[in-house]
Amino acid sequence: GADGLQKRELAIIEALRSSKSSKENVMSMALQQVCGGRHLQSVPVAHGLGWAIHDAIQFDAESESALSSLRYQLRGEFCCIFVVTTLFWIWRCFFELRNSLQLLDLFRICPTDCCNGINRKNGKALDLGSQVALLFIIVLRLILEAVLLIDGYFMNCETNCIMDLIMNAVALEFIFDVDDVAAFGVLSKRELEVMESHSVQLTWMGTSRWSVFRACRSPVRNWLKLFAVLLLTGMFSGARFFKVKSLHSRAFVACLTNGLTDGTSPLPDNAPEVVFPAPGFCASLLGAFSGLNGPNCWTWRNRLGEPLTNAICSNPGNIADAKWEQLLPMDEMGRQACTELWFGQGVPAGELVPALKYPGSFEPVAFGCRKEDLDIHSIRVIVPFYLTHEAHLARFRCRRPAYGPRSAVWSATSITSDEFIQPLYFFRYSDRSPLELQARSCENLPKVHGCGEDPCRVVTDSFHSTTCDEYCERHNLICAEAFAVSKGRTCAPGHRARSLNCLETQADKRRMLGCRCRLPPEERICGLLSNVYARCNHDPCKVLVSQFDRETGRPTNFRSCTDYCAMANLTCLAQLRVRQRSCEPDPRGSLLPCDDPLPKLSFDEYTVYSQMNASREFETSDEGDGEDEWASELTRLAIIENDSPERVCHCGSPGLVFASAKK
Repeated sequence: GADGLQKRELAIIEALRSSKSSKENVMSMALQQVCGGRHLQSVPVAHGLGWAIHDAIQFDAESESALSSLRYQLRGEFCCIFVVTTLFWIWRCFFELRNSLQLLDLFRICPTDCCNGINRKNGKALDLGSQVALLFIIVLRLILEAVLLIDGYFMNCETNCIMDLIMNAVALEFIFDVDDVAAFGVLSKRELEVMESHSVQLTWMGTSRWSVFRACRSPVRNWLKLFAVLLLTGMFSGARFFKVKSLHSRAFVACLTNGLTDGTSPLPDNAPEVVFPAPGFCASLLGAFSGLNGPNCWTWRNRLGEPLTNAICSNPGNIADAKWEQLLPMDEMGRQACTELWFGQGVPAGELVPALKYPGSFEPVAFGCRKEDLDIHSIRVIVPFYLTHEAHLARFRCRRPAYGPRSAVWSATSITSDEFIQPLYFFRYSDRSPLELQARSCENLPKVHGCGEDPCRVVTDSFHSTTCDEYCERHNLICAEAFAVSKGRTCAPGHRARSLNCLETQADKRRMLGCRCRLPPEERICGLLSNVYARCNHDPCKVLVSQFDRETGRPTNFRSCTDYCAMANLTCLAQLRVRQRSCEPDPRGSLLPCDDPLPKLSFDEYTVYSQMNASREFETSDEGDGEDEWASELTRLAIIENDSPERVCHCGSPGLVFASAKK
């Protein structure tokens, strides 16, 4: 049982422990032992501006992960072999128990002339010393056979391979035959013949071995014996089945929550706002069993040397309506969960899927659920005849994905999206990325430390006489929230903190002042502007206009900055010509009329197709339409990678004219 159920359960517990102690939302080595080894591939694209990323986890029987092993043990062929070996093992143990109990007849009469000093004609039984010795032998045999029955069962339970199961059954059979082997090796041929000729004649259980064919001679007694064996076999096999099913469901939930819980307990208090599955888990499950290609993701930056600012993922199709022909019944929870976590729900065929990122990294992810939309629980099942005597069948449901058309944040804009998801889950220039994150309005706030995934929510370094209103105003922001937090305590959203008024000071020396700042209303209105390639000079209203629609991957059709600003009911204040993909002024002169036409995107699709063909290794479909699907995907990515905007539109409302003049 070196790789048995106990080891699998310990692996799940260790994965939960390591994930809770880790401060980063990454896949720990312990979690990889549960979910499977992760094979991350990345290929540079767009001349080094981005990466094509593909995650792969192995789900077949050759994988050494706990999930694959448990999945294999729930297959029909393994369960059948286990039931058969358990049946014959119990049958053999009952046969040995019968032989031991038959020795009780020796207390009544000595049936052979080998009883020295006993007058067989007088019908005398064994003397007292012989009876004590016989009783000791019978009790010892009964204990050994009972122990072998239980230990043999546990030995089979801890076996996770059909071949090992058969070999263990043979080994257990040898244990009962070892005394016969020893007798044949020690006794002479004459002594063996005497033993055979003076075998005990038993009356109360018959002279022949217990066989199902004797049912016709004594039907009630023998059918009861058969029923007892089948009952124990069913109870033993059922106990192991529920234990394996429990561990399998717990392993699935651990992988679906990236090790935050296995379903036997709720999510921890410090769980992130958005719960992602283990990296690559759902994408690999989709690619392995649905008949669709697992989604591939692309992430890129605006300029070389800068952080990654955008990400999208391919759309393999409607996951809910996929065939899932290779799916086994035990994988149903994984299919349902990954379908519910998929950001591509409601995305039209042929369109790209939006992506979030793991906080603290720039790795795109297209599966996830907000913590408040998760329903994780377990059903407790009493399992006798096993070590813990109980099993927990874990359940996982997500009411709606964290991102995408079916999510709650999809109806929001850059002005209100932080009410649904914390800013650091977004790539900087995602369409619904919070405005303060896009403009980097809060990156220079002096602070003791941040609070959660919102860079504008901080514990200040100000003295006790300062209010949040004064603190935010010093950085051209306004106060959105004020609170007091005890020293050394976390201030992340959802944790207890004493609310304050923005004009209220913090006089308690045991507490520190916390503030959440935001842009003033006259600048936040520019969060309605979409198709943002960059926001320039920390000004949310100066937009380097992207030449394509980031949601659909199609070129935009804005004629001028006047047309672009009017999209958000704003007025064009200026149009600036800049260097490609930059906010730096063009040496030829930067100021242009607002009605000056915006440059149109142009590219050589064939050249881009050749440049990106290296990333085709990620395509796993062997179907005939894979070429067309890949070519269409490359066309959309070609637009993204060749997006080289060179015009900045400065938009605003009439109230912004005076503020703009000051800047």
